[in-house]
Amino acid sequence: MELSSLSFLTSSGSLILIVGGFVVGVLGVVFGGGMFFSVPLMQWIFPGITFGSVVGNIKVGSFFRSIGSTWTTRTQIEYRRNIEISMLAFVGTVLGAFLIAYLDQSWILPATVVAVVFAELAPRIARYITNRTFHVAAFICGLYAGTFGAGIGIILVALVRLKHPADTEIGLVKIQARFIEFMLVIVAVITHWYSGNLLLAVWLPWSIGSLAGGYVGGVALTYLAKFSGAVQKVVLRIAYAITILTAAIHL
Repeated sequence: MELSSLSFLTSSGSLILIVGGFVVGVLGVVFGGGMFFSVPLMQWIFPGITFGSVVGNIKVGSFFRSIGSTWTTRTQIEYRRNIEISMLAFVGTVLGAFLIAYLDQSWILPATVVAVVFAELAPRIARYITNRTFHVAAFICGLYAGTFGAGIGIILVALVRLKHPADTEIGLVKIQARFIEFMLVIVAVITHWYSGNLLLAVWLPWSIGSLAGGYVGGVALTYLAKFSGAVQKVVLRIAYAITILTAAIHL
């Protein structure tokens, strides 16, 4: 199958990618776990491409989704702190993107469950976390983001909650997590491009939908941050449930 031809963009598959990118974009911003939805969809439409290409082209969509969500939440982003966290994770992201061909997907579900537990415990253990342990955690997050990245939104929420443990700040936490993910996605996309995993006919329509979905999801996050801590915690736990369920189904 020749996937580089632009003729694909006029087919029904292109429409599926645009709609799929939009839906996954909204879900990915508000709840997380977008990779669990997008990977099976990509593998169904393009059964002949490698797993590295599947993930690489999805990452391009994640990049444009992040542009949309970053724009709508730009006034609430802690740029300096988040860029510092992202710098710590960059090396891990590059290593992960190069190692993706050797990824064993069987450990993704346990990793997601651990991230959920960590996110729940973060408010209680935040005062015990030193700068050194926080830096190590950021590197590990980057490594995971570069390999598969499924559930990375939840993992980054757990990381950022160490700095913002209050339930009333959950919406704010998710906004920061999405921005950090944006920074890591940039590195992952560059690495996948260097590795030859990107296919124009795949990532272009997917990115169109992802950009729109990211914008809508960012608007939703802005409104979420205005609700009470109890409401925000319910939304966070819904995100946990969706992420774990989709991880289990994916396996």
